Amino acid sequence: MRKKDANLTGNDRFEGFCIDLLHSISKALDFHYELYLVPDGKFGAEDVDTKEWNGLVRELMDKHADLAVAPMTITYNRENVIDFTKPFMNLGIGILFKIPTHMPTRLFSFMSPLAVDIWLYVLAAYGLVSCTLFIVARFSPYEWTNPHPCIRDSDVVENQFSLADSFWFTVVTLMKQGCDLNPRAVSTRIIGAIWWFFTLILISSYTANLAAFLTVERMITPIENAEDLAAQSKIAYGTLDGGSTMTFFR
Repeated sequence: MRKKDANLTGNDRFEGFCIDLLHSISKALDFHYELYLVPDGKFGAEDVDTKEWNGLVRELMDKHADLAVAPMTITYNRENVIDFTKPFMNLGIGILFKIPTHMPTRLFSFMSPLAVDIWLYVLAAYGLVSCTLFIVARFSPYEWTNPHPCIRDSDVVENQFSLADSFWFTVVTLMKQGCDLNPRAVSTRIIGAIWWFFTLILISSYTANLAAFLTVERMITPIENAEDLAAQSKIAYGTLDGGSTMTFFR
């Protein structure tokens, strides 16, 4: 790091961890050094077309400098042309960005508490149970009743679970509303009980997630790691020119 005092000259112009480390090494090995800034101000990256290096790496390759002191990342390409000491700090690529504070308003935001796959499964279960109830009610003799109870000798019987009524019974029980259709046979009652238990778990989970969704402001994280950042094109990002991060994204 360069000091702000413009009156300083020589090695006194610089300060920081790397400078303190170099000073301690010079005392231990008894050598003198003179610091200067690399002309292009870059760490060093290889040009893809010309295969030429720049920055600190170029200074070392051309023997303009005996050693370089900087928080420089050890990469495979750099190790092919210069030597490194043992690293004194290990860090990954850090990403800094502003997280949006408000979610955009959507028409179907009420469906957000549950995933899309769950809604599709619920829709499939709704259709399957309705059709199963309709078919089982057709085979069960207990679901066929006399529509005119006053006429006991009537040969006309009706099934209360028509296809439309089966779908209506299923959706009404899903919404926890009353219904004038009541299964009479054991088989249809078992189907109804299974569907009621399923809707109980579903509605309870949806209500809890909806309350949390409306109460707590959810944070949107558009990217999770460097791979996500490199794979998208909507968010503009920048890196230090000539650094290892630029080489990674390139």
